[in-house]
Amino acid sequence: MTPLSETEKNLGKSKHSGGRRFMAKAVASISALATLAGGMALGAVTAPAAFAANGPTTSYDRTLGNAQFEAARESNGLSKEMDYGAILHAWMWSANTIKAHMDEIADAGYTSIQTVPISTIKGPVEGMQFTENWYYVYQPSGTGIGNKVIGTEQEIKEMTAEAHKHGIRVIADAVINHFTADWNAIQGDWKNSSFFHTRQEGGCGDNGTAINYSNRWQVTHCHLLSLWDLNTENQEVANRMKDYLTRAVADGIDGFRYDAAKHIELPNEFDRYSPYYDTILPNGAQYQYGEVLQGDQGLNAPAYPALFDKYSTNGGGNTASHYGNEIRAAMQDKNISSGRLGSLQGTGVRDNQLVTWVESHDTYANTNEYSSQLSAWQIRMGWGIVGSRKGGAPLFFNRPQGSGGSNPRFAEVSSLGDAGDDEWKHPEVANVNKFRNAMEGNAEYLRNCQGNNNCLMIERYKTDGNPNNDGMTVVNMDGDKSLVGMDTTLDNGEYVDQVYGGKLVVNNKKITSGEVKSGKVHVFYNASNSPRASLAVTGAKSFKTDTTQVTLTARNVNNARYSTSEGDSGSFTDGQKITIGAKSAVNTQITVTLTGTDADGKQITASETFTKKDPNATVSYTAYAKKPAAWNKIYAYVYVDNNAPAGSVIQNAAWPGELMTAESGACDGAADQVYEIPEEIIDKAGDDPIRVIFNNGGAGEIPGNKFPGDTATENPGDHVDAAGLLIDGSYVWDGNITSGKWEEASCVAVTVDSVKISPSGTVNLGLANGATTKLTATVAPASAANKPVKWTSSNEKVAVVKNGVVQGLAKGTATITAAVGGKSDSVTVNVTGEAPVVHDTTIYYPASNFGANSTYLHYRIGTGTWTTAPGVKMEAACDGYVKYTIEGTEGGQVEFVFNNGAGNWDNNGGKNYKASGANAVVENGTVGSVAPCVAVVPVSSVSISGGDFELKVGASKQLSATVSPSNATDRAVSWKSSNASVATVDASGTVKAVKAGTATITATAGGESASVRVTVITALVPSVTSTVYYKPSKAPKQAPILWYRVDGGASRSVRMALSCEGVYSVKLTVPQGAQLKLVFEVDGVMDSNGMANGTTRGYVGSGAVLAVSAGKLSSTVPSCGTTSQVSMVYYKPSKAPKQAPILWYRVDGGASRSVRMALSCDGWYSASVQAPASAKLKLVFEVNGVMDNNGVTNGVTNGYIGSGSTIAVSNGNILSGVVPKCKVG
Repeated sequence: MTPLSETEKNLGKSKHSGGRRFMAKAVASISALATLAGGMALGAVTAPAAFAANGPTTSYDRTLGNAQFEAARESNGLSKEMDYGAILHAWMWSANTIKAHMDEIADAGYTSIQTVPISTIKGPVEGMQFTENWYYVYQPSGTGIGNKVIGTEQEIKEMTAEAHKHGIRVIADAVINHFTADWNAIQGDWKNSSFFHTRQEGGCGDNGTAINYSNRWQVTHCHLLSLWDLNTENQEVANRMKDYLTRAVADGIDGFRYDAAKHIELPNEFDRYSPYYDTILPNGAQYQYGEVLQGDQGLNAPAYPALFDKYSTNGGGNTASHYGNEIRAAMQDKNISSGRLGSLQGTGVRDNQLVTWVESHDTYANTNEYSSQLSAWQIRMGWGIVGSRKGGAPLFFNRPQGSGGSNPRFAEVSSLGDAGDDEWKHPEVANVNKFRNAMEGNAEYLRNCQGNNNCLMIERYKTDGNPNNDGMTVVNMDGDKSLVGMDTTLDNGEYVDQVYGGKLVVNNKKITSGEVKSGKVHVFYNASNSPRASLAVTGAKSFKTDTTQVTLTARNVNNARYSTSEGDSGSFTDGQKITIGAKSAVNTQITVTLTGTDADGKQITASETFTKKDPNATVSYTAYAKKPAAWNKIYAYVYVDNNAPAGSVIQNAAWPGELMTAESGACDGAADQVYEIPEEIIDKAGDDPIRVIFNNGGAGEIPGNKFPGDTATENPGDHVDAAGLLIDGSYVWDGNITSGKWEEASCVAVTVDSVKISPSGTVNLGLANGATTKLTATVAPASAANKPVKWTSSNEKVAVVKNGVVQGLAKGTATITAAVGGKSDSVTVNVTGEAPVVHDTTIYYPASNFGANSTYLHYRIGTGTWTTAPGVKMEAACDGYVKYTIEGTEGGQVEFVFNNGAGNWDNNGGKNYKASGANAVVENGTVGSVAPCVAVVPVSSVSISGGDFELKVGASKQLSATVSPSNATDRAVSWKSSNASVATVDASGTVKAVKAGTATITATAGGESASVRVTVITALVPSVTSTVYYKPSKAPKQAPILWYRVDGGASRSVRMALSCEGVYSVKLTVPQGAQLKLVFEVDGVMDSNGMANGTTRGYVGSGAVLAVSAGKLSSTVPSCGTTSQVSMVYYKPSKAPKQAPILWYRVDGGASRSVRMALSCDGWYSASVQAPASAKLKLVFEVNGVMDNNGVTNGVTNGYIGSGSTIAVSNGNILSGVVPKCKVG
């Protein structure tokens, strides 16, 4: 097989870098809203999702965070997660073409649409033909939006808006690694040589294009196919590209596919930190994935989806090129063995971080024709597999019309901008998509049909007893096959083939009926044939006016009605607005509830609660923050985002705003700075959003001075401020300047139940070995797990502790305590040995300030000579720190400062930092001595005391494990049972016997483990049968329920059966001599023999017979005047019903009862009725809600009257003792 690095070379050769001239389009500048101090402009660019997850123009908030989008998505049955749902690659479709097909795309079950690149390009230069012309969209000339293939920016906006109306999200292909090879075609504001790598920079031959794919420096710095390679280490380039992506998101784009992503270096891949990905990815997109073709030596493939996922709200991933190769090979040789295709071959990348395919535009369109010769049938067969799998987000590539297979790769039947062939909506493809959507979250199991490798079953299941949650796709490439007798994970029931109409029947995890046809994709699951119905209520969650309007949404709903907690109600239509609030007092909640039915008659509901606030009350919006370590002060600049002209901005103060208040442990320890938004700003804002920008008081245009940070415009001399963080309550910023989180903060006190330190007991530290260990505090309940833990030492001369890291200082003993919420736990630390003489000092500093590969330490020892600026480069340490060891300090003082090597300094506010000793840790302007990096002491062994043992069923035993050495870093012990059905073990090592058998109990710590065997035995007690009889005081509507306990054990219940006239009975198998406590439930009323001291007495006894009548218990079998018999009732409706009829009956004029009948044969339905042999039965049949009652006389239903062992009713006639002429199954 050709190495993928070579494959990529071949793929790329047809992305021709043409040299024809092109007039670059002008890109409109971003208009400023207001001018602030320092030349900074407050612009209309929306804050990225990672910065302001609640901003109004991020992808998440206008889709999954929007009730109307969710109603549309659910109505169309589309997947929630973009990293799971099917993607239609609308390759070379224009935005208008996509928009025109939106109904069909939704109906075909696609969660997302992927477009061609939307940036400005050179050309296409050969009209709108495909041949030697398609690749121009992958060679941008700048970062404007819109080109000749996709259409204008306005057309893109209209297309994304239409997609969102259908609950569909849009992924744009984005070329962020390179520009066109034609320098003259590049936009004027990009014609700056510093924005691109030089032709010699990568060390590649052939003018910088001969790339060695095992050399990561060449892969990331040379010029792919002579295309101008962007200088991605340049911050200005990163700012410009982020601006482009952010504008695309503002236009409605929900995600990006990054072309040639592996050709861009990872942030810390080389000695110099690269800001590119960390800058461009926080752009507000919901899902981002990269073209990271597998196979290159030295490629850290998993690091790319980790980055994409970090900055996206709905996942991120890589292309699964290896799996695509395997699928295509399997299609060609018809070998679709489950063993061959089971793994998605992610090479370290998780399955949910992969984009899978049968073919991509590269495998199809490039001249090597890796996949273009596959037939449409082979593509469908492959899609049946990738589209049904649990893992990956499958992408369906749409070929041009009339092209591929036995036809030319580009038949030129259609043009660039047109839709391709119709295979994307073929019934097999569409139903696989719908199956995928219905099975979201289900497990999977792959197996071959009867052992044949040309037929593959992809089972998706929940194992919850409900066949409507399970399903199976069967891809059968050759020969009709019966599936009868095969094992399956599916629950018992019938499964309908949504493509070809057949059925699959499962009983006891075996397929009892079902077959598949040769060359077909069968999709077995119980899909609703009706469109999904959805209801939603949208509107401002709170209001200060007397009334407000809310919008009601109903899709595919019949009899849609609303009601409010104010007492209003009525019917409504989709999009109707209603007014609420007039009947409610201030500070009360109003709930709007919607009801309706779907096409199948199933009831659906939705509700939303709104708060009417007091217009005269003080409203509190509070901004909490962690002060960044590099900032001496922190300000909050607050403004109203209402597009006001310069000079009219509603703000708390001129830039930099107002100083925040320091408050240690604010908001349950999540912050140390607090700012209350002034009430007058809240009042003036009305319905307009209020935003806050955190800053250090410096000029806003300087990077690192504020959060969110500036983004670049087309003019490098200007800066446009990213929109501030939306605030409408209490929120917390975590203090991270580059990729911080801004999250709603409840700050509600949670009661702590317990705190446990691990490892527990005594920890021994040796001064000669560094005397450092890491303790972990587990806080219960889980809702309190994030509360800050306060660590203290009883003797800081012996040992100090910070965030659980313990540093031994001198020989002796100290108690280390973890406390939170009034609860605490402690361990004893024994420090032994003698502290070595300090010869060197290690300085630790947060990597987030200047980067793990771009932080420099400038220092001097004592009053000696300073290092030459910028100083020495620090290296990555751990836990977000960088470090540098200064040799020869001999315990003396060191004076030091930090910088990024490019002019940005942290000199402690002009005071410099000073420290002495083995460690100096700088954090938030202070210097500590506890090193954040713990010397790892590995576990050498784990032992379990006592050896193998026996337990009787129900018994338990406490095990204990010893971890050696005692100062091992990871001493936390986990317990596991090899067979939990025999014996369970909890987190503390308590073993409980469940049933007879053997199980292995294993204790694991630090990668080492030990095991013991437990044998569970059962004490044999003979079982006997006790028959319980019960005679109710009057005839019940249905047989009573017996509730009973055996020897005081768990309560159980069983429905009794009529034994003879008026007497019901049931047989119980119980241990010999067992005492039974009996309670009877008759039509919902309990006969419990009264109460005693607040406890149910019940009827208590033992023996072969227990008979209860008139409140008395006896051991005598009741005598019955009449024996009971079973009467079979048959009924044939006048026409086939939608569902089996219901039989309503009375026995000798008693209470009305009902039972659902079952189909027997030839249109006859049957049900059994137990009654005295001489009893008269009055029968009425309910068919689809209509009663067949044999008419009414004097206002009383006649019914059909009969008796005997069989009664048959047909065409209004009753036939006693007659059995229909069919065998009853």
